Amino acid sequence: MSNTTIEKICDRGLVGAYVDGELDTDLTELFENHLDSCADCRFELRAHRLFVCELDAAMSSSSEVPVPRNFSKIIATRATTDMRGVRTRSENRKALTICFVLALAGFALVGVTAVTSVFRIAEKFVAMIFGLASFLATTVYDTAAGVVVIFRVVSRKVIIETGSLWPMLVLLAFGVLVLSRLISNYHRSGATE
Repeated sequence: MSNTTIEKICDRGLVGAYVDGELDTDLTELFENHLDSCADCRFELRAHRLFVCELDAAMSSSSEVPVPRNFSKIIATRATTDMRGVRTRSENRKALTICFVLALAGFALVGVTAVTSVFRIAEKFVAMIFGLASFLATTVYDTAAGVVVIFRVVSRKVIIETGSLWPMLVLLAFGVLVLSRLISNYHRSGATE
């Protein structure tokens, strides 16, 4: 027999297949011939057969080991509460250090996100305030410019043609009265909606 054939036969899977009766007749005959010359395979075969016999005896034995009624509960309680000796002190310190570093990193990332969000909100608020101030300034400027233009045109026309300031004051008082009524009506209608 060649060395490759001996190595193939000495394969431990072949011993198990021989005991289980899974080998074909040619391979069974070859293995049995090999057993005559190989002490390692004979030892392995004896150990495998002994293991199978002990396994059969253990499985067929009907004697049961008595256990307390709450055995599973006792085991579960001890398994969850008694963790002594599972981890060494240095492993606990390493785990605590890693948890601390991860917590700091998490807080830093949340802080960066929060700061960014706060700046965005503040930026939008400031932009809204500037927009509102710009709108009010433009409105006041346009209103004042319009009143000045109207006042000049009307005052020249009235003062130059009549030579008196009274019609201008009456017209101005009428304008202020109408404007105040319009503003108060606008606020009342806005409050009801």
